[in-house]
Amino acid sequence: MKPRICVPLPIQKISELHKMIRRAQDAGADFIEVRLDYLQEDILDQMDVLKKEIAEASVPLIATNREHNQGGKKVQEEKKRVEVLIKTAEIGFDYVDIELSTLDLKQTINRIANYGSKPIISYHSFKDTPSEVEMEKILKSQIEAGASVCKLVTTANTLDDSIRCLFFTYKMSKVTDIVCFAMGKIGFISRVLSPIFGALFTFSSLEQGLETAPGQIPILELKDFYRKLGVDL
Repeated sequence: MKPRICVPLPIQKISELHKMIRRAQDAGADFIEVRLDYLQEDILDQMDVLKKEIAEASVPLIATNREHNQGGKKVQEEKKRVEVLIKTAEIGFDYVDIELSTLDLKQTINRIANYGSKPIISYHSFKDTPSEVEMEKILKSQIEAGASVCKLVTTANTLDDSIRCLFFTYKMSKVTDIVCFAMGKIGFISRVLSPIFGALFTFSSLEQGLETAPGQIPILELKDFYRKLGVDL
């Protein structure tokens, strides 16, 4: 199974996006995540510009406007944050990532899906890795809310946490499209191996210094690791 890689782009200005998308595609990204919470400008007034910037992308694009307490770059007014996500579906993003904790989640998911975008419902834990039973409850909630992709990202404090994520991914990939791994140094093994265990993709930065979460390595390093592992690229 070819491991697929999603490259997150922490853009500060919309004008940077077209060039960064091309760089990510040239590096071999299978998916590209646009991290709108990193923007230093008002996005709602520039949706037409954003639409032009993404028009020539040749791989699926994911719109993310991360909630601050779920790892987002900045604090945002919740209604406006969600409105941005709905607008990204309207202008043609293939996927929209929205947190499981979002208020009026099902209503928002329905609006996103009505525009033809696939909802990724995400859960993040920056302290630990829940038990398998708890992770199954989280995944069930994501599916019931209308997720096309269920994303569970935890933090590994022990090697057992990483292994639990990998086996959970293997088991649940037979039920739904899933992205699941643990962050941090100890979680590296789960981040790298999760696509081999059935995850839809894993994350890798475009280059050093553009990481959006602990444990990300540049895409060229990850691809080199897969080659050494003998995985089909």
